[in-house]
Amino acid sequence: MQSMSDARGHTPAKRIRIEEGVALKSFNNVIPIDAIAEINEVIDRSFGSLAQRAQLSVMAAELIRRSEAFRQLEETICANTRAMAAKAGQTEFPLQPFHVIRCSSAATLAESHCRHYDSHLLTLLIPLRLAPEGDSNGDLLMYRRPRLSVSTPGNVICKIRHGIQRGLPLSWRKWLTWHDLRRGNCDRVPVHVGSVYAFNGFALQHANLDVEAGQRRTLLIHYYDPGHSLGLSEMLRRARH
Repeated sequence: MQSMSDARGHTPAKRIRIEEGVALKSFNNVIPIDAIAEINEVIDRSFGSLAQRAQLSVMAAELIRRSEAFRQLEETICANTRAMAAKAGQTEFPLQPFHVIRCSSAATLAESHCRHYDSHLLTLLIPLRLAPEGDSNGDLLMYRRPRLSVSTPGNVICKIRHGIQRGLPLSWRKWLTWHDLRRGNCDRVPVHVGSVYAFNGFALQHANLDVEAGQRRTLLIHYYDPGHSLGLSEMLRRARH
């Protein structure tokens, strides 16, 4: 396929087709509970500035990679994702994963009910702490219809549309979420600490409920950015921070 350079200089394909591997998959009891506890202790002590959060995200991932079960799982899932991308003609992308620790609470409502696609072909979601059960516990929302063919212009337009939706009042975003749940457009996904959840966030639209009480913590590891945002993803991340 022909290619074009994005803002960071690598050359993504103009269109990527995603033919398999889009469903969310769960892997139970992969992460030792003592590793989760150690990460939470570090978060309690040092969670602060953006720089600290970035460093902490990488540190948390390295603690989790002490687990042989997780290392094997990560290697297998990444290999499968690269094989899927190769079938679509995509063989060149940054190999360094992008790590994010997300702490959701009543103080982070701006990040709730914000449907979006990831910029990466693979996302691993690792719950670190859950909020109390209820309608506002931060559960993952996964939309049912994947996008199986994505062009760079279409992806950029989609990100702009999602950015506009993100700017809506929380009450409007919540109404849209519950409307979609009632109509069966998306599913509410309960998760468990110690398990790993893998999905193609580039193909599957997703979001999170708000958190009313307590705090929900997750480690997100994103792999393989095909470069279909022309730098817009990075700009939106900076704007949110």
